[in-house]
Amino acid sequence: MRFAHVFLLTASPLAAEFLAVRLEVSDMDCASCVQSLESGLKRIRGVEKVTLSQQNGAEMILQPGNKLTVERLRDAIKGVGFTPKTAHVKVKGTPVTDAGQWRFTVELTGQQFNLTASGADTLKALQQNSGKIIVVDAIAPVPPDPRTTPSIDVRAISSGQ
Repeated sequence: MRFAHVFLLTASPLAAEFLAVRLEVSDMDCASCVQSLESGLKRIRGVEKVTLSQQNGAEMILQPGNKLTVERLRDAIKGVGFTPKTAHVKVKGTPVTDAGQWRFTVELTGQQFNLTASGADTLKALQQNSGKIIVVDAIAPVPPDPRTTPSIDVRAISSGQ
């Protein structure tokens, strides 16, 4: 089984939004597979440019102010017959705590995630930035049940916005 990576990049706008997403996509092992996925991804509003290859995955340039979500990208990939895997994201949003549960809100999409942090330093940085818009590097696993709140595991607070 081969995997491709999908990379999403955009300039840094003021609003909270996804800045970069890397998804592994299984079974993308032929040229027509690449063309099929490229065509599907180009139809998504907010995607400015798509470059795909079987070996290197894909890079998509997003328009500033996009309202794309990881779920929307996964659905588009499923729609052309592939299986999306765990996403590695760079996202701008606001960490907040409510009754002991950390959440991360992406204001532009209105999306909220359950939030975990890998490492005491990362957790401390989240606590220091509670209620502020920050950029985080995180992993967003495929939710076991699409009706549940998705989660992200923050690996680092990114200095670049």
